[in-house]
Amino acid sequence: MYRFVAALISLGLAAACNRPAAPKTINAQTPEGRLEQLVASNATIVGYLYTAEKPFVIASFRDGALQWRHDPDSRAMIQGPAELYSEADRACIGFAAKTPSMPGQGPQRFLVCEALRPIEHSNSLPRSQDFRLASGTMFLEYQPPAGTGYPQFFYASRTK
Repeated sequence: MYRFVAALISLGLAAACNRPAAPKTINAQTPEGRLEQLVASNATIVGYLYTAEKPFVIASFRDGALQWRHDPDSRAMIQGPAELYSEADRACIGFAAKTPSMPGQGPQRFLVCEALRPIEHSNSLPRSQDFRLASGTMFLEYQPPAGTGYPQFFYASRTK
């Protein structure tokens, strides 16, 4: 008798465990919510320097991962699980990756961001460019390992 009751309880618990979790609600009114919405929709974001017709970076979300590439027709150059990153002036979603051939260096980051307040950024890279991003502007950012270079910003637009 006790075995029968124990078996019924076990079956009931197993059935409860196999139920799908309630879908996570995303608050599209917050920057983090809008970024999570991009991930959930498997969106593709094009990053460019001067005009949207000449993409420089393509960031695509696929099944919770961010794929980063420079050629729209090629496979992803690098990819990783999309995680939220917050800084004082921006909310970002992306991933950090360490270069296996350089274990002493910190990680590099590949990010899709939204400005929380106005951002002004100048770089001294060969393509020297000044960025003025208004609050709410979406942009892409590559952050090299600390001490190895400068962050690279790209204007962004979502493709259909």
